[in-house]
Amino acid sequence: MRGLLNETYLNDLCEHLAVRPPTRGTWLDRARGWSAPPGDRRHGAWLRIVTTPHILYQVAVEAEVPLPAHTRDAHPLQLVAEENAIATTLAVYAALMPTAPGGEAHLAGGPSIGTIIGTSTKRGPAHEVTARATIREIARSGRPAMSRLVHDAGRARGSRVDLRTVVAVAFGIAGSQRPQRLTTNPTGHWPNALDTEQQVWEPATEVIGDFTAAAR
Repeated sequence: MRGLLNETYLNDLCEHLAVRPPTRGTWLDRARGWSAPPGDRRHGAWLRIVTTPHILYQVAVEAEVPLPAHTRDAHPLQLVAEENAIATTLAVYAALMPTAPGGEAHLAGGPSIGTIIGTSTKRGPAHEVTARATIREIARSGRPAMSRLVHDAGRARGSRVDLRTVVAVAFGIAGSQRPQRLTTNPTGHWPNALDTEQQVWEPATEVIGDFTAAAR
């Protein structure tokens, strides 16, 4: 739904990642344990760590990434979207870091998360089955979608990703029965995404498109 989410934090985090990666530190070990899906039955795809924001924000401070400027009385969907964006981005980064080329997993202008997961299908049947299941969950905003995305990132050994694409899909998929439509695109990818009559776009759709192209 257009206008449902305030996209200020989406843009702030992407602008930060356009010029610098998260700062490495001991927080990486903590974030590698963030792949668990939500433990209740609320709709939307988000990570369980979102329910403990004091831990999430502490790690985000250590990683030196921007924090949302909201207050805790913001709309619940707004809170979940912003906090899921932080959590998933840091968890994907942590999952990729052990095998990342040159010890750096983020590359602004590099492959999208859809491309990374799509490429992994060529590593064997098990990778293909897992990756396609992840994409199906992303398409339907399934509860385990972000959990599966983090796991698949960890299986994409030797890869770098543009974390801005992770920010967008995590922000646009959290807390709802279907992926949200956004009115801004600060990812550095998908330049034609807003060329629609409504001038809105769904990050999940673009990620799925990149997956499909890379998996051919």
